[in-house]
Amino acid sequence: MPDKTEQGISALIQPLSFLPEYLSLAILKHIHRCIHYEPTIGIMGKTGVGKSSLCNTLFTPPPAKVSAVKGCTRQIGRYQLSLAPYVLLIVDFPGIGETPELDRIYTGLYQHWLGKLDLIIWVLKADDRAWNDDIRCYNQLISQGADPAGFLFVLNQADKIEPCREWDLVTHQPSLLQQQHLQVKIAQINALFSPQHPVLAVSASEGFNMLLWAETFIRALPDNASSAVTRQLEPEYRTKNVINTAQDNFARGVGHIFDDALCAMQTTGVLVRQFKRLRQRLLSVVRAVWHLLF
Repeated sequence: MPDKTEQGISALIQPLSFLPEYLSLAILKHIHRCIHYEPTIGIMGKTGVGKSSLCNTLFTPPPAKVSAVKGCTRQIGRYQLSLAPYVLLIVDFPGIGETPELDRIYTGLYQHWLGKLDLIIWVLKADDRAWNDDIRCYNQLISQGADPAGFLFVLNQADKIEPCREWDLVTHQPSLLQQQHLQVKIAQINALFSPQHPVLAVSASEGFNMLLWAETFIRALPDNASSAVTRQLEPEYRTKNVINTAQDNFARGVGHIFDDALCAMQTTGVLVRQFKRLRQRLLSVVRAVWHLLF
């Protein structure tokens, strides 16, 4: 374990020292597991929507092979990003919408992985006029028990929305008319998929809206995954908002660990108040040493 991580863990020991030793050790053990949790992120959508490009923009080093001519992902691509001791697995799924036969195979792969993924990024293409394949595949996954909160939809390749020649190549921003068309597309996504998380229009190749989308991405992650994923992001995407979200999520997770450890104890009113103060102190320390832990 790196020295700075040891320092962070040591800082958590002091507020827990007021608890029985067996209880503080149990809490520290669970916190340690959270620190070293290895998230798994899935990327889904039709072929050619820029799934691999979006993935490569977010993380260092770029994990996925990209082709401008044809879809590259015929099989599941597993990309393990490791900044010791933290590990992140990205599962790049083959794109739907190529042939009915391949779609049946791919849907089976999606279903197989559903329970193993912390979040599924579903990429839609801004200038695509029909999302029938996406709707069919998504509805099938939901009917198989997938949690809608586990999907984050994103509208990629915003620079290709019509009139595409109005895209500002200097500022990397859409024209007013393009913005209006993108808002129409986002409204369609909200109507067709009823997403649980905000939908943004981005362009991975142009860097458009990527900072804001990285924040949306981290907020959509489960509490136990957001810090480890934040650690793997490109430095430019580790904004103050991203860091604050990861800190809050990790602190909330530690709070649940503390609550679970104490729920079986017989406590009086006085002890309950003491434990509440101790909990607040622990979470304050957790936020303060987050940068050492991650």
